[in-house]
Amino acid sequence: MPQIQVKSTLFNAEELKELCFRLLTHANLKKDEAELVSDSLIESNLRGIDSHGIARLPHYLERIRQQSINPRPEMQWEKLGTAVGRVDGDHGLGQLAMVKAADHAIDLARDSGAGWVSICNSSHCGALAYYGLKIAEQGMIGFAFTHVDPMVTPHGAAEPFCGTNPLCITAPGKNGKSLCLDMATSITPWNTIANAAIEGVSIPGDWALDANGKETTDPNEVVALFPFGGFKGSGLGLLIDVLCALLGGAPIGPDIPKMYGDLSKKRMLGGLVGAIDISHFTSVDSFQERIVEIIQRWGALQPLKQEGQVYYPGEPELRTRIERLKTGIPVGWQLVKQFNQLASKYGLSPLEVSELQTDVDPVLETSATESLI
Repeated sequence: MPQIQVKSTLFNAEELKELCFRLLTHANLKKDEAELVSDSLIESNLRGIDSHGIARLPHYLERIRQQSINPRPEMQWEKLGTAVGRVDGDHGLGQLAMVKAADHAIDLARDSGAGWVSICNSSHCGALAYYGLKIAEQGMIGFAFTHVDPMVTPHGAAEPFCGTNPLCITAPGKNGKSLCLDMATSITPWNTIANAAIEGVSIPGDWALDANGKETTDPNEVVALFPFGGFKGSGLGLLIDVLCALLGGAPIGPDIPKMYGDLSKKRMLGGLVGAIDISHFTSVDSFQERIVEIIQRWGALQPLKQEGQVYYPGEPELRTRIERLKTGIPVGWQLVKQFNQLASKYGLSPLEVSELQTDVDPVLETSATESLI
């Protein structure tokens, strides 16, 4: 997983979650919806996906202030068939629309064996693992897709067309060990670039292009990212755009208002969530036992490097979550400043800064998955 190094300090997950919750309720979210969004952000940080954690909250709050995100959406559910439906997110926070879609996909799957729900009029929804694992917890195979504004160059192009268009596929195991592939179709998530810009650090020169179509190490100059795997990631990103835009009536990548452009413009993002009820095919328990066997055999493979280990999809994030629940979540120094300015604005308790550290997690560096933009 591509990483950046930043100066950071550790904070308890519950402390961060409480601050996020209070900031969101000050922004006029309902308490239960503020709780959901806060939980999704903190879960991303706990799993080591800092690109989709609390670092995105100041951006959400500014969009709410500029009225491009509706703090109290009246989302609409439309059943389109025995196994399909659509959620209109009413331009609220994307987490709310995606959870509603996941809940409906689960219900449809219980009745018909599978459920697919498209999403329209949504916004940035964070890491997709949050929704995929929610489906896996119900003993189902989960799918989640979303798209964003043009940030990634098609293979061989010098300008972007699609977004980082991620996907997530989950398969339930036992004892909290489910397979979870959550990945962007770009070489790195755009929000890793955004975090690098916030903290004032450079990026590798083979990640992105500037406005002149040249590779750059300055995150502030980035206008486009490369796809992962050349034409493979490029083609996958385009087909995800089709799934998210055409089924829900959302604009395609080049026509989506930019996330970091005019913050007063609604994003109009689409998405697609799916669930397969395993019990319609076989015993859920036997399926989970086979996942356990796959995980064991996968992890027993001889590693390529001495002292290395072969991780199953989702294992590095699970290990990181266990560790960060014990030691705390690292938050970049500049992001701490942003949060404390927001806390001061609303009369909330600031984050108390302890000794700084350089945040590099060897577990994360071996991971093959990181989601969204």
